[in-house]
Amino acid sequence: MNPIATSPAHSTAAPDTPPPHTPPPDTPPPDTPPPAPPSALSIPALETELVSLAGHLAAAHCRWLLLLAEFDTRDGWGGPGMRSCAHWLSWRVGMSPRTAQDQLRVAHALPALPAVTTAFNQGRISYSKVRAITRIATPDTEQPLLELALAGTASHVERIVRLTRQGRTNPAATTGQRALRWHFDDNGDLRLSARLPAVQGAQLIAALDSLIETPTPAQRSAERTPSTAQQPTDQHPDPDPDPTATSHPDPLAARRADALLAMATGSRPTDPHIVIHLNIDQHQAQIERGPGIPPSTAERLACTARVRAQLNDRRGNPLYLGRTRRLVSKTLLAAIRFRDNHHCQFPGCTHTRWLHAHHIQHWLRGGTTDIDNLVTLCEFHHRLVHDHRFQIHGRGNRLRFIAPNGRTIPATGPPTEGTSPTLIELNRQHGGPSDNESLTPTWAGERLDPTPILMRLLPEPTPRAA
Repeated sequence: MNPIATSPAHSTAAPDTPPPHTPPPDTPPPDTPPPAPPSALSIPALETELVSLAGHLAAAHCRWLLLLAEFDTRDGWGGPGMRSCAHWLSWRVGMSPRTAQDQLRVAHALPALPAVTTAFNQGRISYSKVRAITRIATPDTEQPLLELALAGTASHVERIVRLTRQGRTNPAATTGQRALRWHFDDNGDLRLSARLPAVQGAQLIAALDSLIETPTPAQRSAERTPSTAQQPTDQHPDPDPDPTATSHPDPLAARRADALLAMATGSRPTDPHIVIHLNIDQHQAQIERGPGIPPSTAERLACTARVRAQLNDRRGNPLYLGRTRRLVSKTLLAAIRFRDNHHCQFPGCTHTRWLHAHHIQHWLRGGTTDIDNLVTLCEFHHRLVHDHRFQIHGRGNRLRFIAPNGRTIPATGPPTEGTSPTLIELNRQHGGPSDNESLTPTWAGERLDPTPILMRLLPEPTPRAA
């Protein structure tokens, strides 16, 4: 596929950014008949409405992002206890902090890209394409990227963006951005995500390959079977695959995991130090900051690993201290953070670092240094409570946060609402999709040739002196 060639219907000049509008009405247009249930539609009708609504969703998303950028620029999120616009999005509209940060990045990039913004506002390109474009686009390079987005698929755009970023990579910068992150997923499995410079990444792969055990004939046969879960290429696997999507394990990937564990532990017979919380009454066990585990597994780990067990009392408290001490001990602090799930308890806050143990009833006013009189707060909200007359009422994990004006701060914002007819009508008011095929690219299935567009995106190499 020629990524620059587009059909006349998709040729796009660089128009001005759509002018701001007044906030749209919250009520649907009058006398709008309710949409037919999906079961009553034919397959062509289902397809038509799917494609049409996808265009309207893209147009509405563009409008939403433009409003978000203006809202953030004016600090409209600065309500009681809000530390950032991402915090407000998490609290008010139920968005995860990571998604909120990504939405804000795209929102602030759009005003500098008028042609991309106009196509997005018309429902002609999807958010996935816009998100990729805004990672590299400038006013000088947005036009070829927009032409590619109109003609190709989201994967085409992602590939060009990836190749462009690789062509612009500064080795010194990538070294400073190396990182390793982890989290436990909903199934209790540990997910690792690493970022390494290319050379160090190749060294890690070589080290893993050197530790992979030689497969048996049965393993070789399984790895050649097309029904396994192995990706077609190891270079760009699904970043968050669904572990329930297939029942066929990947033997090669499993042996790589074994090699990584052997490398990390040095093939030692004992496991690293871990903390396990035990609830005797309910016969439950949980790895600190990790998933629940069967009590039998906890017993096995206690035999072979350096485990610090922490017992919970009948009220669910890991331990209970009296009024004899003011400062929170390390053991009590660990118990408080475990109870509060290792994050700040202020409504909507998800910070997990630099956490403080705050006395709900101050120690000088008769409060005890007990677990049910302590709550985990981040440094920002701890300062708000002490210096800006925020109050906390309650005990343990049943708390109410009160703003200085006396109003209770709810744990989440009021519920949002909306309907698809309202969405379509609002999009029409703001120049949204004009037909049911606005989001469909002109790509006819030919192979992507990245060379022509990369020549327009990457600077020409500086000739070296002889």
